[in-house]
Amino acid sequence: MQLKILAAFLVLFMVSALLAAPVDNRPELQWRELESGVKVPVPPAGHPRLFLLARDIPDLRRRVKDPVLGPLWQHLQSLAPRSVQHRITVDAVRYLLDPDSALGRRTIEAALDTLRRCEFSEAMDVSRDIGRLMLAGAIVYDWCYELLTRQEKEEFVNQFIRLAGQFEIGYPIRRGGSLTGHIGEWMVMRDMLSAGLAVFDEYSEMYFEAAEKIFGSFVPSRNWFYPGHAYHQGIAYADTRFGSELYPLWIFDRLGAGNIYNPSQQFVPYHWLYMRRPDGKMMTGGDDFIWTPKLASLLCASYYGDGYILADYLKDEWHWEYLKHANHPLDELFELLWRDPALEPWDISELPLTRYSGSPFGWMVARTGWDEDAVICEMKVNEWNFGNHQHLDAGAFQIYYRGPLAMDTGLYEGDDGGYTGPHNVNYYKRTVAHNSLLVMDPGEDFITAGFRGIEKVNDGGQRMPNRWRSAGELDDFLSRDYRTGQVLGRWFGPCSVKPEFSYLKGDITDAYSDKVRRVQRSFVFINLDDGKVPAALAVFDRVTSRDSSFKKYWLLHGMERPTVRANTVRYELSQRGWEGALLNTTLLPKASNLLITEVGGPGHRFDVFGKNFAVGIQQGLDPLDYELGDWRVQISPLASSATDLFLNVMQVTGRANKDLPGVTAFSAGDFTGFRLGRFVVLFNTGETSAARPVVFAPPGGGRVKVLVCGLSAGTWQLRRDGKIAAPAMLVQSDEGVVYFEDDNGEFELLR
Repeated sequence: MQLKILAAFLVLFMVSALLAAPVDNRPELQWRELESGVKVPVPPAGHPRLFLLARDIPDLRRRVKDPVLGPLWQHLQSLAPRSVQHRITVDAVRYLLDPDSALGRRTIEAALDTLRRCEFSEAMDVSRDIGRLMLAGAIVYDWCYELLTRQEKEEFVNQFIRLAGQFEIGYPIRRGGSLTGHIGEWMVMRDMLSAGLAVFDEYSEMYFEAAEKIFGSFVPSRNWFYPGHAYHQGIAYADTRFGSELYPLWIFDRLGAGNIYNPSQQFVPYHWLYMRRPDGKMMTGGDDFIWTPKLASLLCASYYGDGYILADYLKDEWHWEYLKHANHPLDELFELLWRDPALEPWDISELPLTRYSGSPFGWMVARTGWDEDAVICEMKVNEWNFGNHQHLDAGAFQIYYRGPLAMDTGLYEGDDGGYTGPHNVNYYKRTVAHNSLLVMDPGEDFITAGFRGIEKVNDGGQRMPNRWRSAGELDDFLSRDYRTGQVLGRWFGPCSVKPEFSYLKGDITDAYSDKVRRVQRSFVFINLDDGKVPAALAVFDRVTSRDSSFKKYWLLHGMERPTVRANTVRYELSQRGWEGALLNTTLLPKASNLLITEVGGPGHRFDVFGKNFAVGIQQGLDPLDYELGDWRVQISPLASSATDLFLNVMQVTGRANKDLPGVTAFSAGDFTGFRLGRFVVLFNTGETSAARPVVFAPPGGGRVKVLVCGLSAGTWQLRRDGKIAAPAMLVQSDEGVVYFEDDNGEFELLR
């Protein structure tokens, strides 16, 4: 009897639970295979279906009254008088919230009248304006659908076809790949898709055109590079293009398709999070100007429930002041529709201080903390170069501490012609503008398929992949010469949350023309955990040129004129309230074979071996929003040689600190390195990983923390002064390092 009562109770409990559970009225999507073989979802019947379904309207009514989103709705309504486009968008929301046939009819008529009257010039980037208008029209069509007449539906469709035909990619789509270019922005992924989804019942071709491109090209290519947790087009254009990719994510998810991307998409904004400076601005990357991510971060954070991304989005006042001018006003509509108001920011200081972005990038960002005194160091290998807004900067690094110390220089879209101007083509995008390596072959030509009519000077830098044709479809991209490097080793530790050493090594030979035989660069960032000298960056290079007469240059860029003394270069910051300083000590080439040359100042700020590509900030813009850099040093060996080694150690400090610890160089067979305080670093000087014993005795005494780089995979044994100190130390093939802490002595590593 008791078992029967218990069974009956369980049945009753399960039935009650099922009745209490929320019912998902979202339709089960059907999928169709197109002639191309691409499978796309078929939009469900009924309206609304653009950005939300009928079942989502009660949630929208809650949203406009939510403490977080309510003020946003009030602000959106205040924008309505700005333009007809603003008004019809806001009125369409009002109609969803409280259906009023008179309001709906006015909105439809105003939208159609605007679509009829609109004419667009052939100005640069006009497709963005065309798409915005199509988007507004699609919202009205879908959300006020029940009030449309047959004739109005037909006219909306005709206007959408007319406008889409004025896109730079055409309609049907006749140009553009999937990896770079304007096609990877809103035209297809938001505007054409939205219009096609709205009018699908009356005209399905536009939807299928957009969906085929998204599922056949955009999704596979992004799923290829999303696992690298970064974006190849620089931070500014990453926001634009990554932000565009979030519209299909949300649109198809709301339709019932779920996440159409590799879920590693979630971690793309983490690169921006790590690149954010204490003043709220971003360290630069690619074509940008201290840009900061906007709606993309917010929508990504909300979709994946990631409070770290949200915390970065909300970080500081500079960010919000910037957004007032950078966001399109109607972007707030998507925040209203999709932001998770319950998501709270998480504590960013919980995150590890070093983050690695894998293939196809090979980037590492190391920090000493998250407060106002944080040192930030970016190190790049660049396994692939996608062109367009990505620079020729394999092997480059940047350092920030109380201001920009080692930096990318130049200006994007200055007053000399912008993207196609001489400054952009010959300086800003080129290797000479970055902290990387030049190898000067006097006979090298930099011939491009694009940028016709502009002289391309020889900067001694990296080649233009595929003659600077931007990457197209993924298969084509992978089959051509966009490969520029390979990560040979990466490690940070010994603590993974607060590492003392962050190591990255890459072969960047393929970034250059056949003027080089081999170029390898290794970085070691050291968190010194010292209030006066908080960090250091060591960079070791092995460069072999095809001809021993080809001059090699090691570059270091800064904001202000450096002080050069013997084998040291000191940059100090004295403007804009900055207080940082950087002292670089060159250990290789040795002093007897060393030439350090300063380049910069008036008339030479953007000098490329005798020709200055001057540029100015466009009129009306605030110069304090830009950091162009005025000076660089070029470090070279005096004697000609096919193979040259460079070893530079940069200490980061405050401007007031003139007393820095010495950097002591030492060598051990095929290894070269240095000691800085208690920290010892050794680099393998050969082309291949070392498998033979390594014997070394660092200068000085006391306790040392040692990192040996460039070792082959396997189990190594450590001996100190002839006695076994560590019987088995495993070196992973993707790391190539051994770390240990011990009293100083004569060390031997055996494999």
